[in-house]
Amino acid sequence: MPVHMSNYDPKKAITHIVHDYVSLVMAGKDTQKVLKYPFNHYAERTFLTHCRALDDFFDPDKTDKQDLHANDFTKTKFSADLPTWKKWRRHINKHLMHLTVGRIKNKIPWTGEPNKEFLREFTAAWSKFLDALEDDLKPLFEEEIKRRT
Repeated sequence: MPVHMSNYDPKKAITHIVHDYVSLVMAGKDTQKVLKYPFNHYAERTFLTHCRALDDFFDPDKTDKQDLHANDFTKTKFSADLPTWKKWRRHINKHLMHLTVGRIKNKIPWTGEPNKEFLREFTAAWSKFLDALEDDLKPLFEEEIKRRT
């Protein structure tokens, strides 16, 4: 029985979770390449948006009943170790929302350098998540990952 009882069928959510993770990885790898504008912009925004979504998904303290949560899929309480992401999360939220006062007042330039570490942290968290899955969900995740890669 999952740690946190959800108000949705976790099996129906798998395709969406895997979609976001696979998109995160593909775009994250593209952020490590030299891409000209606008492709560098598309890759990074896609990557950072999916990082933000999976950070919310992995957060064991999330209480929004409308969001999917990793704990709805795992045998034990799950949490991800994302220290670089946590350090940059507020900055990234401003960075993604260009038309905010926070974007104008921001004094820390964004270079994209942390993207490599974000990718490493999120792929490690994903591996940990897959290891913690309920036994009946593991093959469903594996099948969906195979279908999307």
